[in-house]
Amino acid sequence: MRTFVRHYIVPLARACRWKSICEIGARTGTSTNYLVKLPLESHTIIDPCLDEDLQAKYAGNTRVHVVKKNSLDALSFDALAPGGGIGSGAGFDGILIDGDHNWYTVFNELRLINERALVRPGGYIFLHDVDWPYGRRDLYYQPDTIPAEFRHPFAEKGIVRGQSSLAEVGGFNSRNYLNALEEGGPKNGVLTAIEDFLALHPNDYRFFMIRYQWGLGVLQLRSARPFSGLSFRMLQAKAFLLSPVSRLARSIKFAFKPQSAS
Repeated sequence: MRTFVRHYIVPLARACRWKSICEIGARTGTSTNYLVKLPLESHTIIDPCLDEDLQAKYAGNTRVHVVKKNSLDALSFDALAPGGGIGSGAGFDGILIDGDHNWYTVFNELRLINERALVRPGGYIFLHDVDWPYGRRDLYYQPDTIPAEFRHPFAEKGIVRGQSSLAEVGGFNSRNYLNALEEGGPKNGVLTAIEDFLALHPNDYRFFMIRYQWGLGVLQLRSARPFSGLSFRMLQAKAFLLSPVSRLARSIKFAFKPQSAS
């Protein structure tokens, strides 16, 4: 996510003079460290802090507020909107989602953001991991938090590109990752969650995705203000120009990366 933050989100926030950001899923704060350099009035982080105590890490920054909860609990019950409580008409300029990569969580994150008007008209929602491997496959960090009827069978096994079933040996994210046994199908994966959400709101949001570094989904809540979609179109054009270069550079980097002995 930090690559997208550095090259897309931070420049957009500066150009549009954002005042507020909400991060859903910050882990150790690698993306946060870039975002806190922006001249924001408020920066909200929603994270259960399983990897690092973010409250302690950013205790000295009065603009940063850490909500130490799972995303759906925080979005359901906390007064998160900047500049006042829910219903005040306030909303975040940008929301970054990089938390639990499964259909149930992502779909309901988007639903709650929309229902509680947590992003302002013209504001953005960014979602990481919309491409392979989790665009069409669920990942569960805390499977017990997902209702059984929305939880696919899963295992701590790796993923192979182009193969629906998990690898018996090796594969991508094979250790400490609980991956759905099969790829594709209904209510499976981050991109599927976005598509299902947009199907319920076909005229409310603009959307495009960047197919690089696991993929970034970009949503903008439509606004009645003139030229409100200009920044979206400019960001889309930037991604169109930079993504092929980024993919080529990444391919070259890994082609010359020393391989460990088998």
